[in-house]
Amino acid sequence: MKPMKIIIGMAIVTVALLASISLAGGAVQICNVSQDDLMPCKPAVTQPPAEPVQACCSVLSTANLTCFCEFGNNYPSLLRMFGIDPDLAKALPGECKLNSPPGC
Repeated sequence: MKPMKIIIGMAIVTVALLASISLAGGAVQICNVSQDDLMPCKPAVTQPPAEPVQACCSVLSTANLTCFCEFGNNYPSLLRMFGIDPDLAKALPGECKLNSPPGC
């Protein structure tokens, strides 16, 4: 019975993740912001990290930070696949003087 609960839990997380990533007008939306809008943040979340630029912090202020936090906590290997350091990504809201969600 326990393996079935794990499978159901993983299915729920997958559905939630897919719901948070949508295709709108040809642009991929991740946690309420477009992938293109997040590009100014890439240097701040890759090694060696750079200071986040204002454009990054501005778009991050409109993002669903809880969604990003859950994504980073549940799928760090996916972030690494795109060259993103999960620890740097978790620290980014603080670098932008934004409040991080609890547990992030």
